[in-house]
Amino acid sequence: MEVHGLEGFSGGGWIREFRRSGWDLAAELDYAALTPDIDFVTFLRTLSRFGYFTFGPITIDVAVIEDILHRTAPRGEGGPTHPPVTDEYVAFSNLLWEEVRRSGRRTLDEMHYLLAFMRWGRGLPGRVFGELGVRVEDVERYATELSAGQRADGPAEKLYSTEDAAAYYGVHVQTVRAWIRSGKLPASKLAGQKSIRIRESDLKAVLEPIDPKDDLDSAGGACEKEGT
Repeated sequence: MEVHGLEGFSGGGWIREFRRSGWDLAAELDYAALTPDIDFVTFLRTLSRFGYFTFGPITIDVAVIEDILHRTAPRGEGGPTHPPVTDEYVAFSNLLWEEVRRSGRRTLDEMHYLLAFMRWGRGLPGRVFGELGVRVEDVERYATELSAGQRADGPAEKLYSTEDAAAYYGVHVQTVRAWIRSGKLPASKLAGQKSIRIRESDLKAVLEPIDPKDDLDSAGGACEKEGT
């Protein structure tokens, strides 16, 4: 899988597996032409662990995305040779080249691909990252903290379902869903699924200090009533 426009750049050992896996995946699709969607699933496959691609705020069930590709991707003509890459693939490769140039490096790495997929905003990458609600800035910040050693020894942040969040607060699930709809409580969807997940830090951020002037008896009674 040669990357158009990146002939002057080198990649790490992972990219050999990435290229081989990409051709294998295209062959599974009756020797389809390479597309950004095929590259995206190949990227997730190559860098996944135990079936999940995880990096900071991103967690993707690779099997779910792979299934979507197999059900929706255009098929080839059965080989045995691969057709030329699509114009869309060339456009994505140019975006990837811009990502490498922006970084000031001459080694193509996983981060370049990840950020290029996030900026692409179309097809499977656009759908997945749109559902996750993760921004390029979130990933870049995480990568910066990771390289600075601020996150190297820390455990991954715990994620809560809406039911877990309701139990955490002692309120009804519908109350949590209302907070999410109103934007009061940030939440994300698991890629390719409808399941909602909430970061532990966001749960704590919703809690507000008590004003001494508040009617605590009235507020406490309302909470008790809601929790029944």
